[in-house]
Amino acid sequence: MLVGIVLAGGLSCRMGQDKALLEINGQTQLIRATNCLKDAGCDEIIVSRNSTGFIVDKFIQQGPVAGIHACLNHADYDDALVIPIDMPLLSETSLRALINQGRRRDCACYFAHSVLPCYLNRLERVSLIAQQRLEHGQRSVRGLLEELGAAVIELFESHGESRELYNVNTPQQWAHACCLIDQKDYAWRE
Repeated sequence: MLVGIVLAGGLSCRMGQDKALLEINGQTQLIRATNCLKDAGCDEIIVSRNSTGFIVDKFIQQGPVAGIHACLNHADYDDALVIPIDMPLLSETSLRALINQGRRRDCACYFAHSVLPCYLNRLERVSLIAQQRLEHGQRSVRGLLEELGAAVIELFESHGESRELYNVNTPQQWAHACCLIDQKDYAWRE
């Protein structure tokens, strides 16, 4: 079973408001992210978010690796697709490509321009390595993926990868992302 994991546990300090609750066309980023994971083929979606009703990190305020670790310990899955809450331009097409490459290669993988989103397999091993790294203060997603021997996946520019991996952390970046979504040449599904 493929689980989709949304990492939405950050403090959103630079944004000045909760990034998960930012809206585009009446939908919050959290809803858009979960819908994107469903459309990419995830059987179940779980959210790492340090509030009631969500998966709470065991390693508090230790970044995305702590969120991944908490979600992987939530239930038993075959593989996982992990996305951050702050990439509003991600498409299910690119996420499917990531899943397909990871399954074909039988290893964790991520796109060349960003460690998130990422595909993970052998989840017991991932959880154990993530826990060991967190216990030693090693919070880097890149470090975790390198230790897992993750493959780096290239997508052609025509697939819009660089735009899809646009990360929003400030109000200015959010405004820019909203403009990109509104452009006619960007095929965002509503």
